[in-house]
Amino acid sequence: MEIFLLVICRAVALILDAVSIFMLLRALLPIFRIDEESRFYAFLIAATEPFIIPVRFIFYKLNILQDSMLDWSFTFTYLLLAFIRMILPVV
Repeated sequence: MEIFLLVICRAVALILDAVSIFMLLRALLPIFRIDEESRFYAFLIAATEPFIIPVRFIFYKLNILQDSMLDWSFTFTYLLLAFIRMILPVV
C-alpha cells in the first residue's frame, strides 16, 4: 500500500511540476513576441486552462478582482499549484 501511495504522490508531483512550467512559459512567451496562433502556444493554453478555469469561475462568482487589468486567477492558480506541490509528502 505504501508503494502505491508513493507512486501516486510522485505522479501528482510530476504533473504539478509540468503544469507549473507550462504556466511559466505561457506567461513569458508573449514577452518574446511568439505568435499566439502557434501550435506550441495553443498547447500551453490547452494544458493550463483546465487548472485556471475553476479559479477564474470562483473569482467570477465571488466578484473578486473583476476590474483589475491583471489576470489574478492565473497568478492565484500558479500559487495554489506551488502550495499543493509543497504540501505533498517529500519523497
